[in-house]
Parts: sequence; C-alpha cells; structure tokens
Amino acid sequence: MKRIHTNHSLCSGCRACSVACAVAHFGVADDSRGAIRILRDPVLGYEVQVVCRLCDDPECVAACMASALSRDSETGRIRFDRERCVGCWMCVMVCPHRAALPDRRAGKAIICDQCEGRDSAACVAACSTGAIAFVDVEEGASAAGQR
Repeated sequence: MKRIHTNHSLCSGCRACSVACAVAHFGVADDSRGAIRILRDPVLGYEVQVVCRLCDDPECVAACMASALSRDSETGRIRFDRERCVGCWMCVMVCPHRAALPDRRAGKAIICDQCEGRDSAACVAACSTGAIAFVDVEEGASAAGQR
C-alpha cells in the first residue's frame, strides 16, 4: 500500500504542498483549502506536516453520520464523497491527528484522498525539499511509521 510519509526535519514551511493540493482538488491556489497543513511547533521551532495517516480503524469514518467517508479495504485509503458531506464536521472533531479540516466556505470537510487515481499525490510532487514522499508501507503500519 502507498502512503504519504512526512519528515518534519526536511520541511521548509513553504506550504507549496498545501497549495498544490488545493489546486488539484478545488482549482484554487489557496493553502487554507489543502488537505495537508503545515504547522509550526512554537516550542521546538520546526515545521510539522499534518496529513491523514490512514488509520487502521479510522474514527472519522465511524463518526460520519452522512456516510460520506469510507475506507477502501484494498488500498487503505479514506474515500470521501464530498456530495454526501453535510458539514457536521464530526470527522474534524474525532480525528486524533487533526488531519480532517473544515472547509468553512463550502460548509463541508476537507479530507485527504491521497490523490486517488494519480501516480503520486499533488503535495508530494510540489515538495522541493523531499519532506513529503509517497512510499510503500506494510499493512498495519499506517499511523505508526509517520512522524
């Protein structure tokens, strides 16, 4: 299975990954609409990439009252049916990694789909430092191996 893997020590904080995600999914160069966020750790002073970790038992899927979220058993990816999303943001509230985001403009959630249907994720292609990579991982290693 492929996963987006992040390495905070290589992140420059440029947010090109988030802009690329927003362009790929919404056609706008607005990093607030990307499914990957870059947060600065105020204590340690480094950038942290926050992206869906594709949990083995995703709380977001269980919490979705509209059945807009499901987990693909073959790829492990979280599938998001944006049309079904009612904007309750339960997924945002229960995500232990803070990776589900509210899209206040559209009144829907923003969930990383790992750019399903593409050879590589938009965020990976946009990252010039190598802080984000699309890697093969073993089943069951979804959240454990990511920083």
